[in-house]
Amino acid sequence: MPTTGSVSPFTRGFSATEAAIADATITVIARDGFDRVSVRTVAAQSRLAPGTVQYHARTRQALLTNAFIRSVQRQNERVLSLSSTDDPLEALHLALSELLPTADVRREDASLWVAYGAAASTRPWLAELYWEAIVLFRSRLESALEVVRDSGHLRPGVSPSTGARLVTALVNGLTIDHLNAPEAERGNISQDLRHGLAHIVC
Repeated sequence: MPTTGSVSPFTRGFSATEAAIADATITVIARDGFDRVSVRTVAAQSRLAPGTVQYHARTRQALLTNAFIRSVQRQNERVLSLSSTDDPLEALHLALSELLPTADVRREDASLWVAYGAAASTRPWLAELYWEAIVLFRSRLESALEVVRDSGHLRPGVSPSTGARLVTALVNGLTIDHLNAPEAERGNISQDLRHGLAHIVC
């Protein structure tokens, strides 16, 4: 967990080449698994020379770290690009839907999140980064729910802090449950998210 005053790794910028390498790493993880990441596999996916990949990420740990940071940033960019709405429940539903394994890049990012969560249990360096992402997510949720509370749309007895923890658990649970579910079951994920949020936001 970051100390007070520390700079979050999730604010770092990527050059076009670094972003391409990180995106390729995400694809390799989502398609082939966490343990398949290497300079060779990422170079093949990105269509860059192995030397170029190694120049920008000198170790496998650097490849994995950059991919995780990039994935979190991609999710945030998608949320920020959404059109605004005055309905708090709809706004949260739209934003959080971008984090669920519904299709294409969203499924890639969700797959990476699940893979990193499992891998973090045996890798302290990754556990720290993973936890920092959770803290960042909860902090953003809490800020959003403070606005919801001030507008009178937070359910009685639910604080922004508690709500943020509940929503985090809801999104994580739906991601894990639906990532490899049959197609028919995955079609329920949006409705399940809305029903869960409705217990927190009105």
